[in-house]
Amino acid sequence: MRGGDKKNDEKGRSTRLNIVDQSLADTLERLREMPPSPRVRELRVKAEGFQRVVAAWSAKPPSEMQRNELLKLALELNVETMALGRQGGGEKDTR
Repeated sequence: MRGGDKKNDEKGRSTRLNIVDQSLADTLERLREMPPSPRVRELRVKAEGFQRVVAAWSAKPPSEMQRNELLKLALELNVETMALGRQGGGEKDTR
C-alpha cells in the first residue's frame, strides 16, 4: 500500500486516522476557548460530526479514498478554526 498510512499504531489504526483524530481534538479544544457565536457552533457541529464518522469506522473500515477525504476535511476545518480564533472567535452571540 501507499505512503505512511500502512504504519499502524498499537491499536492497529492508520497514521491518517490518527492525524484526523488529533486534528479534530485540537479543533474542538480551540472552539471551546472561543466565545459562543453561530460560527463557533457551526464549526463545532462539523467537528463532532467528523468524530462520529471516525468512530463508525471501527465497525466498518473506510476505503483509502474515504480516509483521504476526511483527512482533507479535518485539516481544512482546523485551519478555518485557527483563522476564526485569530479574528477573535467570530461574532458574539447576541441571544
